[in-house]
Amino acid sequence: MTEKSGWEALPIGMEMGPLEIVLDSNKVKERAELVQWETQEQLEKLGFAPPGTTIRYHAQMKFEALPDLRASIWAKSEHEFLKPMKVGSKLYIRGKVIEKYVKRDRNYVVANYETVNEDGEVLMKSRETSVYVE
Repeated sequence: MTEKSGWEALPIGMEMGPLEIVLDSNKVKERAELVQWETQEQLEKLGFAPPGTTIRYHAQMKFEALPDLRASIWAKSEHEFLKPMKVGSKLYIRGKVIEKYVKRDRNYVVANYETVNEDGEVLMKSRETSVYVE
């Protein structure tokens, strides 16, 4: 009997995280520079982060939860920004595998992510599809 690969054994409903981060000014500045946000002064004045500041943590969470994963190729993503992220706030990101499928001989994984603040308010929702490479 052969052992299932990491993708085959991956359960639908598997949770990733939660990951806790403090959204400090350095993280916000790095993100603003990465996306070439032109009005950084306004962000600093208002105390908000650019939309999507926490997206970079999704891949980190995926690799921590899936030890057999060698590479994850980002195929598609959808993000819904519900409320602004405030500099200095504590945020929690949680993810869940919701689907997996094979297309053109490639293994795909679909995951949902939510970023919530310390009051439990959902700030951002994401749905990401990636190619699972073992």
